Amino acid sequence: GVIAGLAKNRYDLTAFAADGEYLVYHGSPKASRGIDVSSHQGQIDWSAVAGDGVEYAMIRVGYRGYTKGDTVLDELFYDNVEGALTNGIQVGVYFFSQAVTVEEAVEEAELVLRAIEGLEITYPIIFDWEDIPQEARTDGMDPVTLTACADAFCGTIAAAGYPAGIYFNQAFGYQEYNLLALDEYVFWLAQYDEAPGFYYDFQMWQYTNTGSVSGIEGDVDLNLSFWHPGDPE
Repeated sequence: GVIAGLAKNRYDLTAFAADGEYLVYHGSPKASRGIDVSSHQGQIDWSAVAGDGVEYAMIRVGYRGYTKGDTVLDELFYDNVEGALTNGIQVGVYFFSQAVTVEEAVEEAELVLRAIEGLEITYPIIFDWEDIPQEARTDGMDPVTLTACADAFCGTIAAAGYPAGIYFNQAFGYQEYNLLALDEYVFWLAQYDEAPGFYYDFQMWQYTNTGSVSGIEGDVDLNLSFWHPGDPE
């Protein structure tokens, strides 16, 4: 059933159109062109990325391993942030979580806050918790605990004065997260389609994981953001 009190998708699904490799939105609010990257992309030519019209980048700070559970800083995090900012691309960050407790989620958020100290981060700081296809310490994670972990991570980030949010695909949005409990945070939807048909509202949309951008070798995730720095949460 429909979740009462949770805002519905407000976008005009007929207003999305292809623009070369990218999707654009001809409706309101304005949508900014974004990518998300990690060390998987290797060395990036950020000047070329900027020349391709990319306005913001979501950059991986690090991740928690899915077997031992150690936290690791992305080896290209600082290079990527510096490259993006130097070329006029605004930056948000994400942490690939495998937290199984609220304590671990807070630990991850604190790691992120230490890593970004002194950096100009204007886009949201995102909790990115995903299912691992092989055996993982997170197998059997339940929606109540997962929602509590997301809330703890985002609450820690928000308390430090940054916009916070969660990344999820449709299955997680419908079945795993209690989105109503996380409604004060930015929602970053992953739905690989020509228009985002997810029922509930969201502020950022990852629309493909096989995009192509100047200055980046291989596939890259492409995004639109309807959220802009300075917007009320």
